[in-house]
Amino acid sequence: MRKFELREIIFISLIVAAILTIGYALLPFMQMLPTPAFRALLVAPIYSVGVTLLASRIRRPGTITMMGLLIGGLLSIFFIWMFFIATIGGILTDITCFTLFKGYDKDKSIAIAAGLFPAYQLPITFVVVAYTLGGVTKDLLNNSLAILIPTIITFILGYITSKGLQKILRGRSFESM
Repeated sequence: MRKFELREIIFISLIVAAILTIGYALLPFMQMLPTPAFRALLVAPIYSVGVTLLASRIRRPGTITMMGLLIGGLLSIFFIWMFFIATIGGILTDITCFTLFKGYDKDKSIAIAAGLFPAYQLPITFVVVAYTLGGVTKDLLNNSLAILIPTIITFILGYITSKGLQKILRGRSFESM
C-alpha cells in the first residue's frame, strides 16, 4: 500500500474541517437531544456527504480510516473517547467495504460506506457513554432494540444522503478535479 499524497491529505483535511464546521453549527440542536448517542442521527447526513466526496475522489484503503482519525483527533479535545469512536468507525468501514466490494470503485460501495461510517459509531458511542457517564444510557444497553433501531436509521440516512449526492455529482466532473 502506498502512502497518501499531500494533495489527498489536504483534501481529507478540508472535508473534515467542513464536517466539523457544519456539526458545530448544529450543536444547539444536539444539546436538546436526551441521549448523546442520538447525535449521530443529526450528523449522519453530514458524515455521509464527507465519506461520499472522499471515497469518490480517493478510492483506496485507509481513506475513511484517515478521515476518522482526523475527526476523532479534533473531537478528542471535547471528549477523549471520540478519538476511539471515530477511528474505530473509520477502520470498520474500510474493512467492511474492502472485504465486501474490494474497494470504492462502485457507487454502491461508496453509498454503503457513507451509511456505515456514522452507523458504526452509534453503538460504540452508546457503550462508551454508558460506561463513562452512566445514567439512562447504561439502562439502554439492556435493550438491544434501543441501539439497533437508531443504528439502522443512521445507516439509512447516510445511505440515502450519499445516493442523492451521487446523483447530483454524476453529471459533473468531480473525480477529475
